Amino acid sequence: MAYVHPRATSHDIAAVAVRQGTRFVAITGYAVAVAIAYLILSPVLPSRGSEAAAVVPTGPQPVLYTAQRGDTPPGIAASKGISLAQLYALNPSLSPLGAPTGRPVIIGLR
Repeated sequence: MAYVHPRATSHDIAAVAVRQGTRFVAITGYAVAVAIAYLILSPVLPSRGSEAAAVVPTGPQPVLYTAQRGDTPPGIAASKGISLAQLYALNPSLSPLGAPTGRPVIIGLR
């Protein structure tokens, strides 16, 4: 004799309802989270009709000195009132033997 599956019981129907309800709650929760995120981020999102230019923040601008013939890093540092360590920190490629004539040397930031 073949096995006949009994009809669904009330316990099975309750399990299906809970499973479907959990899915509904999950989808609803996701939709609410997306709506809240949109409301929070809407002031910083660009609007489609806005032609406003973006403001680009600028950092400190370098103060330059053009090296003259015979200038050496210690001489430049002493004449500009900065330490030799600061001069090398601002100009990592600066040679200890001297700056090439006409080359800009950073002596500070403003």
